[in-house]
Amino acid sequence: MEHALPRAEPSAFHRYADVLLAALVVLIVGMMIVPLPTALLDLLLASNISLAVVLLLVALYARSGLAFASFPTVLLVTTLYRLALNVSSTRLILLQANAGDVIHSFGTFVVRGNYVVGAVIFLILTLIQFIVIAKGSERVAEVGARFTLDAMPGKQMSIDAELRSGAITQDEAQQRRRRVQRESEFFGAMDGAMKFVKGDAIAGIIITLINIAAGLVIGVGMRHLGALESLKVYGLLTIGDGLVSQIPALLISTAAGLVVTRVSSEHDDSSLAGDIARQVLEQPRALAVAGVFLLVLAAIPGLPTIPFVVLGALLLFGARRLRETPPRTTGTDGAPAIPGRQAAAAPLSIPAVVPISVDLGERLATDDHDAIQTALAELPRTLFLELGLPVPSIRTRTNAQLPPYAFTVFVQEIPVGSGDASPRDTQVTPREAVVAHHTARAIRRRAAEFVGLQETQALLDQLERLYPALVRNAVPKPVSLQLLSEVLRRLVDEGVSIRPLREILEALASHAPHEKDPVALTELVRSTLKRHISFRVAQGGVVPVYLLAPEIEEAVRDAIQRTVAGSYLALAPDLAREILTSIKRTCAAHTGHAPNLLTQSDIRRFVRRLIEVDLPDVLVLSYQELAPELTVQPLARVDI
Repeated sequence: MEHALPRAEPSAFHRYADVLLAALVVLIVGMMIVPLPTALLDLLLASNISLAVVLLLVALYARSGLAFASFPTVLLVTTLYRLALNVSSTRLILLQANAGDVIHSFGTFVVRGNYVVGAVIFLILTLIQFIVIAKGSERVAEVGARFTLDAMPGKQMSIDAELRSGAITQDEAQQRRRRVQRESEFFGAMDGAMKFVKGDAIAGIIITLINIAAGLVIGVGMRHLGALESLKVYGLLTIGDGLVSQIPALLISTAAGLVVTRVSSEHDDSSLAGDIARQVLEQPRALAVAGVFLLVLAAIPGLPTIPFVVLGALLLFGARRLRETPPRTTGTDGAPAIPGRQAAAAPLSIPAVVPISVDLGERLATDDHDAIQTALAELPRTLFLELGLPVPSIRTRTNAQLPPYAFTVFVQEIPVGSGDASPRDTQVTPREAVVAHHTARAIRRRAAEFVGLQETQALLDQLERLYPALVRNAVPKPVSLQLLSEVLRRLVDEGVSIRPLREILEALASHAPHEKDPVALTELVRSTLKRHISFRVAQGGVVPVYLLAPEIEEAVRDAIQRTVAGSYLALAPDLAREILTSIKRTCAAHTGHAPNLLTQSDIRRFVRRLIEVDLPDVLVLSYQELAPELTVQPLARVDI
């Protein structure tokens, strides 16, 4: 007895994450009101920098925007946190002229005590954040939100179409719909969240100007310092405060840009760095041209030679190595092939079953291989024009166990026909024509096996390009994909072409609301296709047929048993054998004509079931399937 693995217990952090987030928001609000000691402010400023670095790295490693779907909310909280720190640091700067070691270090060590240099660096960082990163990210988020919303209806229709075709399950469809919904919500939220980044940059400039102006007023008017001394004290602290705020803000703005510009990778385990490296290194010519360009710059008088020569040589060396490195072998799914694993992976290849194949004897495979391949390659197109059936390509194999000129036809790896193309039998007809004829005949007898849900959906997709309104209003209601597939399967099973798919679908859309039995619906569709059916068997405007005697028709009609599960023919074995023998005898007496049997529409399909095994080439028609402009020529009557 199998036992489910126990679910991993959530960590303490996950259990109390909601409480911690609420406490953080309350702390941020409190920071704006309650004065903080300098030691605590240093800790909070350091945490702000570390948080910005963490968010930047998380955005860097995210495979897509949805992998960091909480980022818009995080962006709001971090912006509010940073502004609260600005309020707290401003209070300490103006009241005590001391805002802790972190701000003091940024004001003295980073800019070496020069408030002019500090002001320039602060201004440059702010402009980079405001004009370059925030502006670009805002535009990308805006366009991404618009495109995502515009694409939602198409994505929903695509999911519905795949669900109707059976390509995905109901659970997979729900997961994809949720993903589409999350994408729209994420990009919409990012479009608004980028306004926080832009506003934060503007607020940083204004807060800095206010701090400098207020510091001058306090220093000169209240503390009786000189203007230059006040500017030095309060200016350096204000510049330090601005740098401490703008550097994390710049990092988070960069993280926002990475999130909104991230394109999902083709590889599930790939990262942004891996994608960049793979895509750049796929172009060794670009590296070579860049290396030559750097060497040309090194030759220009006045430019430093060594840096350009070293970098140019490295690029040329890298380009050469990339050209010498053979491309990685990939498997069928695009993943790198693992040496020594090919044999183990082969049984998992798709398709697991060969749809159509022909085994050839050794002499046939050697002497006529190319001609047979050419003849068999034409069969899918020929059968599609004849039946409207998408037939897979046909494989050939050499079978040493067969006689030299023998061949066997397989459908779904099951033998369905065989023949011999010995030279004595093919003096008039080429051997490749004999093989192609037997193969086509075998495929026609198994044509229904190539009409499934996937093939039906493919035919519907083609029809939808020409008649979108018809497909949308007919599928999946009142005509389900399963019902349409069943009707098409029954039609091709009797050699009726499904190329007039528009007429078939219109007939089903008209009758399906009142009739649910696919067998009865097939008969109604055949009546709609009467011109296609009767003209296919007509010879110069004349349809030669064999008629069933009224007593045979009555016997078949009386033997039909109708149940809740459907109708079936319960004919006595002796009578069934007698009818079959009579039909064979009648057809054999008129060998020059096509074997078409004409009967009443209510028993047509039961007569077909009666003779399909012994007489697969005999077509059974009903009077309703004959076009009025054609002439019916009775050849004989089948009696018992």
